[in-house]
Amino acid sequence: MTFIFVKGVSKVRKIGDSDDFLVAGRNVRWWLIATTMGATVIGGGYSVGAIGDAYEMGLVWAIIATGGYFHFVFSGLYVAPKFREAKLYTVAGYFGHRFDERTRFVVMVLSLLFSVFIVAAQIAAIGSVLSTLLPSVEGGSQAIKYAILVGGAIVIIYSTAGGLLAVIHTDIYQFLVLFAGFMLTLFFIAPDVISSWGKFADDVSNDFFRLGGGRGLMFLITTWFAFLLGETFAPGYATRYVIGRTVRDTKIGIAGIGFFLALTFPAVIFFIALYARNVFPGIESQQALPMVIRELHNPVVAGLMIAALLSAVMSSADSALNSATAIFTKDLFEHQLGWKDKGDRKILRLARYWTIALGASATLIAYVWPDIIALLLFTYHTWAPGIIVPVVVGVFSKAQGRPLNAAIFYTILVSVGITLVYRLTPYAEDFDPAVFGVGVSTLTYFVLRPVFERRTRRLPDSAR
Repeated sequence: MTFIFVKGVSKVRKIGDSDDFLVAGRNVRWWLIATTMGATVIGGGYSVGAIGDAYEMGLVWAIIATGGYFHFVFSGLYVAPKFREAKLYTVAGYFGHRFDERTRFVVMVLSLLFSVFIVAAQIAAIGSVLSTLLPSVEGGSQAIKYAILVGGAIVIIYSTAGGLLAVIHTDIYQFLVLFAGFMLTLFFIAPDVISSWGKFADDVSNDFFRLGGGRGLMFLITTWFAFLLGETFAPGYATRYVIGRTVRDTKIGIAGIGFFLALTFPAVIFFIALYARNVFPGIESQQALPMVIRELHNPVVAGLMIAALLSAVMSSADSALNSATAIFTKDLFEHQLGWKDKGDRKILRLARYWTIALGASATLIAYVWPDIIALLLFTYHTWAPGIIVPVVVGVFSKAQGRPLNAAIFYTILVSVGITLVYRLTPYAEDFDPAVFGVGVSTLTYFVLRPVFERRTRRLPDSAR
């Protein structure tokens, strides 16, 4: 942990301007893009959170998690190259580049909400891991809350010092050690799982091995799509779309890591959850992974794994916090408030101030609401309905003009509003709001687009 921390903070000497801080100078090779994306996605949600939910519900959550990996393939091949070619900083910047200013402003608000809650989810995960190092209060909610405060402070210091440049250059160590550690964990538990498979099957509920996890196939399908759509074009990932040295580096790095993780990591989630369910019955679900790591290995290996896990979660938190800072700096202050002529040193100082403020806000959210998966799903439910359809339209359609811009703007407002109301209904428990919201967004767009085109045709040429 000391090595990672010092390695990251030392990059402060290589930050000469705000581009170094926010987008790592746009000079990153494909293998670094792959490892930073991998370390970012295997954070709190896809390690501590996913294994915790698999501990409760079984195979269904190992399958659901693949949705978050497959979106990298689509984004890497089709979306990320567009962002890189335009030399953008944020998702809101893309909407301003492709559509109009009012749409950019709405997406800026959604991006900030998404980023802060993602940071909160990762800090909650840091708290879950750190709390297992306190044996006298294992699993206690108060221990987790104290650990959340400590983890939040670490993330804020780390991010403020080195920015995205520090995150990327530490992610390679974090990803390799973390992935090797998970493979080592599987190696250690494999003999017990294989030799005791019959006992495991008898002791664990039959729902554990069912595709629907006792909730039905509709739950599996819609929640899988929630992870696929909810992560797509997320601000933390969108920042990675624009850092590649070339478009080719961008495509290979992002799509490649998506294929790799989809083929390997679901097995990690399922078998660790199965082992924890039998060896540690009755523990708090989010303690499943940390408890397996601590109890399974000798102290040296366990310490290394916990440090690697903390580093990976820190990487996810750093990335989301960096994207939130980029949104405030580039979208709000430079674009909306006209700070472009303030000088780069002042912009860099502003970015560091906002990193501290946004990190503190996310830590407070995690302290009050430490449920990792609930935090992730809330962000997906507000993000996917407003973003997916407009970005797909922007990437695959060459249409431009006021009818398109108006249709996109009102599609965002209507779909997000309806989805937030739908979240409060009992139907949201079985049919995920993110998937419902994307359906509403698709329908709304195809209804509104011809309406605004007809209205525009009635206007005189000078008003179109």
